Amino acid sequence: MSRPTTRRSFVASAAALAAATALPRRLYAADTLVAATFPGTWNDAHKNVLIPYFEKETGATVTLTIMLATDQVAKLSAAKGATPPFDVAIMDEGPLLDALDQGVFDKFPATKSKHYTDLLPVFQDEWGPKISIQAIGIGYNPDKIKTPPTLWDDLFNPAYKGRVGLTALNSTLGTAFMVDLARVNGGSETDIEPAFAALKKLLPNVGAISANLGDHAKLFQLEEVDIAPHNFNFVQTLKSKGVKIEFAPLKTGVPAWRTSLHIVKGAQKPDLALAYIDGHITPEIQAAMAKDPYDVIPTNGKVPLEGEAAKLIAPTQADLAKLVYFDWRKINQGRSAWIDRFNREIKI
Repeated sequence: MSRPTTRRSFVASAAALAAATALPRRLYAADTLVAATFPGTWNDAHKNVLIPYFEKETGATVTLTIMLATDQVAKLSAAKGATPPFDVAIMDEGPLLDALDQGVFDKFPATKSKHYTDLLPVFQDEWGPKISIQAIGIGYNPDKIKTPPTLWDDLFNPAYKGRVGLTALNSTLGTAFMVDLARVNGGSETDIEPAFAALKKLLPNVGAISANLGDHAKLFQLEEVDIAPHNFNFVQTLKSKGVKIEFAPLKTGVPAWRTSLHIVKGAQKPDLALAYIDGHITPEIQAAMAKDPYDVIPTNGKVPLEGEAAKLIAPTQADLAKLVYFDWRKINQGRSAWIDRFNREIKI
């Protein structure tokens, strides 16, 4: 079994992932939609829930391209004027702004969508519907840590020397953690210094730094770490697989961002792309993805929050507005420099 990515190899791992998934379009059948997805829970949910529904409804097939949002933007930008590598992109808020600046998406044809108006207004967007909220907190091994953590400060406990996991800043989780770490230490989206100062103090506790959430999951699967910043729904998926992990929300507020789907400009199958995205926001599919083992937080107003999402994140969809959201336009202004600095200074 492969080991989780460490600081010294996460850049190479990310590059290999992108190369392995960016196959030439000519290899796909004429009735095949090519859709990007994220590693881990998103890939599982799309493969096991959305794709069977889509294929039954359309008679077409789907090939998934597993790729981080930042890598999707880079691939689509490089392909401008030629055949794009996929028809549907999945974005978090920060990379989405970069994609819109690059002009790689078409506006979403909402009038052709059967379910767009079911979305709460805050999840409607002219460039593509918000399909979920991703919330972060602390994942921890309950066998090793008996008292659930409640603050980022808990990561600094000397008892966790070499047992803390982090993700690289090219992942939205890594960046959101850094910004929130700055926030609770007096910084902001435009003042990241408190986060870097805190990370340098945390280094003795850091055992591994993952390139992406797929590698991040392996840290707990192989019991390489006992505690780490983590996505709520990824923790729930790991629990369903028997991994010793629980999710703890933060007393200082639950950081979150919106995830969306988009039709790529020049898509080879724009009608299928619309059907795929529309399928994702149906009450049926959102309700199925909201259940174990995926626990994807729904944005369709007809699907109530239930289970662990209602208990740990927000009791109702209206309460999702009370989570901690960031100004990703401001974050993007400094993110490239932060990534370079992180790669240079945060070593284990």
